Amino acid sequence: MIGRKFLLAGLCIMMFFSGYSVHAEEIKFQDVGEDHWAKDTIQWAVNEKIVDGYPDNTFKPEQVVGQKEFIALLVRTYKPSDFSLDDPNNTGEWSYPYTHFAFSYGWYVIVPFHQPKGSDIGLARGQAAKIIADATGKNYNQQDSIRYLLDNGFVEGKVDNSFEGFKEGDPLTRAEALTMIKRVRSKLDKLQKSPKETVKYEPKSEK
Repeated sequence: MIGRKFLLAGLCIMMFFSGYSVHAEEIKFQDVGEDHWAKDTIQWAVNEKIVDGYPDNTFKPEQVVGQKEFIALLVRTYKPSDFSLDDPNNTGEWSYPYTHFAFSYGWYVIVPFHQPKGSDIGLARGQAAKIIADATGKNYNQQDSIRYLLDNGFVEGKVDNSFEGFKEGDPLTRAEALTMIKRVRSKLDKLQKSPKETVKYEPKSEK
């Protein structure tokens, strides 16, 4: 009887760890090696169903992220209760629910003229910072948004954590976008609406 109990317990333990290993199985991409600096972040984003790879089993971590894509990544990370993929006004554009949500929250969204349906525009790091700052419930200009995010630990710079080191004009890659968003998620519990009026950022005084 005792041996049978140990056998059953052993089977239960094996089933538990077997199920866990399947759940935690790493998703490998051809262009994301074991030594890639953003490997863990990309794995996190895929596991959380924030982003997918491409049909050719690549992730394209160094590809410039589009504005619609970035907003979608941000919304998928938080899964806000007032967001819905179903909208009767949607004309078939995959990004419509995400950009519509961003507009409704007063976030900074670039609307280019004569943009073909389904296209996207690449984001610079500073433009992404403005969107993130808006999503924290602020409304600063782009430069103040960067300073605010750096001062409060929402993001890190590309070279260092100074304003110049943030490199606002550099294109934002898919890997960098996920790194930014993951860090914001660790600091911000809920996406916020941005006030209509732009204000000046006043850095916290040092004690």
